Amino acid sequence: MIIKKLKLKNIRSYKELELEFPKGSILLSGDIGSGKTSILLALQFALFGLQPGQKGNSILRQGEEEASVILEVEIDSDNIIIERSLKKAKNNSITQETNIITINNQRFELSTSEMKNRVITLLNYPKEFAKKSNLLYKFTVYTPQEEMKAIINERPEIRLDTLRHIFGIDRYKRIKENSQIFMQKVKETIRIKEAETSELNLLKQRFLQEQEKKIQISREVNNLSIECNNFSKEKQQSMKNLELLQKTIDEKRGFDTELGKAKVALLGKNDLESRFQKEIFIMQKQTSEKIDFSPNQLQNIMDITEKHKQNLEELNSKFIALNSRISILNSRKDEAFSMKDQIQSLDNCPTCFQTVSLEHKQKIEKNAQFSINEIDIELENKVAGRTQLTKDIEQIKHLIKGYEKDKEQLLQDKIKSEHQRQIETKIKSDVFILERASNEIRELQTKISELESRLISYKQAEANFESYKKEYDTIAQKEKQKEIMLAEKNKEIEILKKYLLELQEEILKKEKAKSEADYLRSLLDWMQEKFLFIITLTETKVLSKLRSEFSKIFSEWFSSLVSEDLSVRLDEDFTPIIKNQDYEIDYEFLSGGERTAVALAYRLALNQVLNSLLSHIKTKDLVILDEPTDGFSEEQITKMRDIFSQLHAEQTILVSHEQKIEGFVDHIIRIKKDGTSGLESVSS
Repeated sequence: MIIKKLKLKNIRSYKELELEFPKGSILLSGDIGSGKTSILLALQFALFGLQPGQKGNSILRQGEEEASVILEVEIDSDNIIIERSLKKAKNNSITQETNIITINNQRFELSTSEMKNRVITLLNYPKEFAKKSNLLYKFTVYTPQEEMKAIINERPEIRLDTLRHIFGIDRYKRIKENSQIFMQKVKETIRIKEAETSELNLLKQRFLQEQEKKIQISREVNNLSIECNNFSKEKQQSMKNLELLQKTIDEKRGFDTELGKAKVALLGKNDLESRFQKEIFIMQKQTSEKIDFSPNQLQNIMDITEKHKQNLEELNSKFIALNSRISILNSRKDEAFSMKDQIQSLDNCPTCFQTVSLEHKQKIEKNAQFSINEIDIELENKVAGRTQLTKDIEQIKHLIKGYEKDKEQLLQDKIKSEHQRQIETKIKSDVFILERASNEIRELQTKISELESRLISYKQAEANFESYKKEYDTIAQKEKQKEIMLAEKNKEIEILKKYLLELQEEILKKEKAKSEADYLRSLLDWMQEKFLFIITLTETKVLSKLRSEFSKIFSEWFSSLVSEDLSVRLDEDFTPIIKNQDYEIDYEFLSGGERTAVALAYRLALNQVLNSLLSHIKTKDLVILDEPTDGFSEEQITKMRDIFSQLHAEQTILVSHEQKIEGFVDHIIRIKKDGTSGLESVSS
């Protein structure tokens, strides 16, 4: 990975800053407090975001609400731009806001965790380091000098745990811890399996008992089946005997039915004979008096009555016409009187409004009186004619009433005469039916006597049939009882079979649990005796090899930085052991420059071992050193030229305020307190 460009906004002391990083060695030069370390922290934030325990206000510029970092890098010829931002909430908490990554102009907006996983993948770090903060980056790329000194001064067990994490050897510890947890689970499972198999022998004994019970019931079922078959045969034989008598019984039932029908028919015929005798007697009595009826007389009366009715209608029409004329005449007479009265009281003509003379009034009154006299003459004639018509109408009505009465009497005689003829006809018909019914009665009486005689011979057959029927019912009842017992036994066998199957399944389950317990016990023995021993041995060998290589490289780097009188090596806990010829010197008694040399050599050795161990990671060609010469003498600073040449890194970034270092690097970026910077190339 090569860092190409870094752009800051509101990061620590910087309002805004943009830096370009060429390849080769680069010195971030500037006075103390100019913000050199802030640039390194911004690089780390761009790659990995806020670290666990790191607060946002350690990065956000004081007094600002938000900040951002844009980092452009190159990984395997891919141009990658990483953008992260911080934002202050209303409750003053500072959180990561946006996470954007652009790979070869393809932009992705991710969550914080997604961004971290994407960066880990791009750097080709092992997946396990995704959960270890930026541990691998910290010890292969950038470790503040003071932190390395702190690791050297740390308690041996803590330092060893830290190095285990860095080298990935903590997996062996996790394997052993997980193995202990797993073995504890196996032990618990074995106890559970043993508890499950505790009743195995009891179940087997119960299975044998139930099997014997099943055999006993099976014998009972077999015996019941034989008895049912015997009863079935007896029932079949009894059925044959019944079938032989059934025909005779059917014949008897036929005769019984025929006899019953004959008796019913005889009762009906006797009833019919008695009823017809009574009806004939009554009808003969009704025809004893002869009715004399003449159809011609009835017709004459009807004709005369019709003529009188026609005359009556004509007289009524005349009467109505006279009444109408009389009404008209009375109206005219009333009008004449009214006019006469009006003329007498009239002074002026209603039409022309002229005065009416007395002479004229008298003339009009005479004309009106003349009209009244004519009307009275005609009225008198009309009233006399109406009186005569009334008398004529009443006379004709009286005649019609008499003829109607005669007609009614003749009609009654006609009905009686016709009824007598019908009765006489029915008497003849009923006499014939009566004679036939009497003959049929005699025939039925003969038939009944014959049937009763024949039925006497069937009494014994009926008694035999009842006996066989009783025998058949007894056998059928016994067979049914045996069948019920057989069904109950079969049901009991089915229940037993199901129970035996359940017992068998339970036994198999417990035997399987026993087998599994035996297997788990052997697995537990193998893990305790072999697996953990192999893991411990492997861990010891791997750690020993790493310590040996680490110690050798550490010694080489240290010898490049100090006089030949001092030498170093690592003990079992990776603690530096410093010797002055044959005497060990405690780290605390070293000078400041010597302690820095120990820390730097430890740091470079750790970087080299990790890059060798993890040769595929993409940050192996990048080294960042923060104040690596703190406390160095002029001679030690001079030796840094050889150190830089031996790093063989494609890009090395140094933070230092030592002016002498400027002659050892390819490029210088000068940082000033006002937040400005400038890039200078240094010719070798």
